[in-house]
Amino acid sequence: MGHNFQILQDYFEEELIKEIKACDVIEVEEGQRLTNFGDDIEAIPIVLEGVIKVFRFDKHGEEIPIYDINQGQSCIISIDSTYTNSKFPAIGVSKTYVKVAIVPKEKSHQWFDKYESWRNFVLQLYGKRLKELVSTLDFTAEQRDKIMQQNQRITQSIEYARRIQEAVLPSSHLLFEAGLEHFIFYKPRDIVSGDFYWVYKNDTQVIIAAADATGHGVPGAFMSMLGIAFLNELKELASEKNLHPNLILEKLRNKVKSSLKQTGVEKEAKDGIDIALCVYDLNTGHLQYSGAHNPLYIIRAETGELVEIKADRQPIGIHRKEKPFTNHQIKIDKGDIFYLFSDGFVDQFGGSRGRKLKNKNFKELLKLIHDKELSEQKEILELTFEQWKGDREQVDDILIIGVRV
Repeated sequence: MGHNFQILQDYFEEELIKEIKACDVIEVEEGQRLTNFGDDIEAIPIVLEGVIKVFRFDKHGEEIPIYDINQGQSCIISIDSTYTNSKFPAIGVSKTYVKVAIVPKEKSHQWFDKYESWRNFVLQLYGKRLKELVSTLDFTAEQRDKIMQQNQRITQSIEYARRIQEAVLPSSHLLFEAGLEHFIFYKPRDIVSGDFYWVYKNDTQVIIAAADATGHGVPGAFMSMLGIAFLNELKELASEKNLHPNLILEKLRNKVKSSLKQTGVEKEAKDGIDIALCVYDLNTGHLQYSGAHNPLYIIRAETGELVEIKADRQPIGIHRKEKPFTNHQIKIDKGDIFYLFSDGFVDQFGGSRGRKLKNKNFKELLKLIHDKELSEQKEILELTFEQWKGDREQVDDILIIGVRV
């Protein structure tokens, strides 16, 4: 082995060198790319001859040298190493013709007890490996802390947005002032919500809307804030005595399309709002309703019958088959109750088979509880939702409004 033998003598006793040379030896031509020579626990590779260069590529594809593995040194902390603290892995390439001895785990254990030089070599080897791992963990912890700080700032901003969103939602005391019993089951999926409700009262009428903006979380919240702002702009229209909810939806649609610059061209944003909007006349007891995707349920106090008033199959926003919204007029008797809602409750996956709750089950539940106090109805709906959902994630924002006349 000549010169190489002399180099190994700087590390190991002559007897140990002979045993190392007797192990399996891998020969690698110059310029050949290397991978790990087995698991670093199962075997320890030692360079007997030649040099291996270790480098990585940066994001531009340029080589960044890390270090060389010289004779008498091991490869296990270099090839595929964590040394670089980078998503770009380390690469080993033979700088010259290379011979590598593969020391099996069993041999290493025997030599650890037999040769002090091998014990020192292994301890130094794993000490360096441990140092590199600690360095990586420190780097990872630093990045984690930065991410946590960033997430905290983002969460704080969203929490502040939630307070703003809650502040712009109308107070339900307007319904109490109108003598209407009611409940509002409002449960955002995330911190902020794409679902929203709106209430307005003039001298003779009360307007109630339950809406579901495209998306949930932050994107949905932006749309919901837009919807609330536009409905507030329409208060002047809402003050008219001969008020029709379909006209409110027409004007709301125009505002959404104009604001989002929706013209119907391909690939533009199709964001919009689904909504159920009712106008209840306090003097006559008549209810008017118009809806975009979201229907209205009415349960008659005398018979317990559930009447569904279907919505138009188009959103508040651009639609390829756009048509005027329909205005429905319904006579409401004392004790009747009507429900406005988004699709979050019925679309929740759950139960023993992981399926959606669906409209049919929702209707049956409302028929069972409609004669109970409004506060109790809300509690039952909340409990039913949690039991149905179980350990699964909430899939969408939830909004259900019940009003008894």
